[in-house]
Amino acid sequence: MPKDHQKRATRQQPISCRSCRSRKLRCNRELPCSNCTSRGVPCELEDAVRPPAVPASSLESELLERVRKLERLAESQQVRQHEIVTQPHPTPVAPEAASPEIESLSSDIAYLERIYNKSFSNTLVFKNCPIGQIAKAPAYINRSTTSFEPVRCIWLPQYSDAKILVEKYVQDVDHIHHIVYTPSLSALLSTAYACLNVPNSATKHGGSFFLLFLGIFASATNSWTQSDCDRGLFSTCAEANAQAPLWVKALEDVLDITHRIMGVSIEGIQGVTIAAFVILSISGFSRRYKALFNMALFLARDAGLHVLDHPSNAGSANLARTEMGRRLWWHLVASDWQAPARFDAAVSGVYHCHPRQMVVKKPLNLNDEDLVDGMSQDQKPLSCPTVMSYPLQRIRIAEIMLEIDTELQLFINDIPPFFSMATTELEATYQLSPLRAISIVQQGFCLYSLTWSQRCRLHIPYFTRGFVELEYAASCDICLHSARQIIKTETLLSHSGLFTASRYKLLGPLTSVFMATVVVLFMNIIRRKSSTQRDILSGEIQDAIRIIEHASQESETAAKFLESLMCIVSKHKVCKPAAQVKSAETCGDGAQVYDTIDTQAAVGSPPYMGNNGLGDMDIVHERPENGEDLSAYFNGLAQSFEQGVDVGSLDWDTMLSELERSIV
Repeated sequence: MPKDHQKRATRQQPISCRSCRSRKLRCNRELPCSNCTSRGVPCELEDAVRPPAVPASSLESELLERVRKLERLAESQQVRQHEIVTQPHPTPVAPEAASPEIESLSSDIAYLERIYNKSFSNTLVFKNCPIGQIAKAPAYINRSTTSFEPVRCIWLPQYSDAKILVEKYVQDVDHIHHIVYTPSLSALLSTAYACLNVPNSATKHGGSFFLLFLGIFASATNSWTQSDCDRGLFSTCAEANAQAPLWVKALEDVLDITHRIMGVSIEGIQGVTIAAFVILSISGFSRRYKALFNMALFLARDAGLHVLDHPSNAGSANLARTEMGRRLWWHLVASDWQAPARFDAAVSGVYHCHPRQMVVKKPLNLNDEDLVDGMSQDQKPLSCPTVMSYPLQRIRIAEIMLEIDTELQLFINDIPPFFSMATTELEATYQLSPLRAISIVQQGFCLYSLTWSQRCRLHIPYFTRGFVELEYAASCDICLHSARQIIKTETLLSHSGLFTASRYKLLGPLTSVFMATVVVLFMNIIRRKSSTQRDILSGEIQDAIRIIEHASQESETAAKFLESLMCIVSKHKVCKPAAQVKSAETCGDGAQVYDTIDTQAAVGSPPYMGNNGLGDMDIVHERPENGEDLSAYFNGLAQSFEQGVDVGSLDWDTMLSELERSIV
């Protein structure tokens, strides 16, 4: 090609500056370079071909203007220092106060240096506003009009709104994990909000208090139901539920700074623990949940909760705060021992808490009002109901999960009888107030559901193998019996008048009902020739579907469960015809479920299950045509419930389709 038509290459940007090139000096390629700096001449590069200029945003213009000011300020400082050095006898002068402009530039320089060095700011600002505006409030603000550094702002509800959220938590959530000293919550809330009026006091003195209440706010809004809208904070439960992740994010931001600049007290650890279980309800056994839970364990050890009863701490053994520390520590230990992540092949048999690496007595069976400084170590017998009855039984079941199923059955036999009593019987027998009696009954339902759920999960990997291998027949029977007891317990709870929709905001009860439904549904389908037994199982499936349908109004995960189940139910015609179902209503896809709207709200009690109860149904092992495929399916199903996975993200349609193909 002729040279006339060749495209001339753009001249490359010179490496050296203009001054060094003219003097033929070695340039260090900085701007300004060392040669120009030492000679006091401006350091300039030759103009290069630049792309068309793009209009800069206002923020970029502001940054460029600040950089120019910094350059001019640096040049003036260099000239001043040069003049001082050249003076033979400098005259001392009094230091002048820095101008506001210099102070602003200095703060900007420090902010840019932190960004460059990837260092984190330890600055937080706490503000409050009406709770309805928090979702739209800015997460970062500028504390000064002359400063460019954004500061993380934690928005809190107004004091009156915060009191309502705390009341909601105490009424509907506290009995599930009683790790907070509820009589002091009102005083702690007042103390925390008083810190907002003192500069720099919120982070230094109220950081742990705010961690506690941010966790409580997250739990209260996450468990908010439509009936709670009468409290006047939110118009819909969806609006409240949407705030729960915001409170957890705020807690994580406060925790990130607080644990780096100071120790976190028991109140802060309580808040982190509560927030971890909120994440568990929202996203399952996700990495975020594990990170928060492990952080709570780390902070608990850092605070010495694992050695509360070491001889060196004998002087504080009888303090009320020490007893609250025992409650918190053992709650974390029990959660660790029950964590489904331990079944994962990568961490099989690995626990964060080892009995030989802690010196902590178990919590006393006492009510909150019995905790005073200098109290004795005498406690009420386990047969006496207290606010600690359920947590102590939860600790017991966590210990038993390390043992064989025989120990689990012994535990069921030894559950105190008051967990099976009705509220009226509790009030008459133990002279309890109506509210305390209702709380005991609710905890009884939680305990029985938790126990049967753990037993069902223990045997579900061997459920289908019991059809083809006699040595696993017992596991098949126990798995089916446990699944039916889960449905029975949850059904009794829904008819008791004590049911709250917030119960199925928690992932544990919801997945337990779904797991039990899958087991009973499978047994119903393969019993095609046993009409009597199939009718019994059909009624239980209807109860389970009704529970999941009710929960689907409050939980997206429950809605996915229901949609997947109904595809199998309608295809195999599992439910009874409408004529055989009393007080029933028809779902959109033809399934019949019981209607509980007109059910009498008689405050009942969970059933007393002192034995295996396997004889209540004649279980005839009918071998399916493809038992091997079903075994693989249920092994996978067991892993999905036992391993640390996000249950809400699983493709249940595909899993149930595999089950259906195996049955057909």
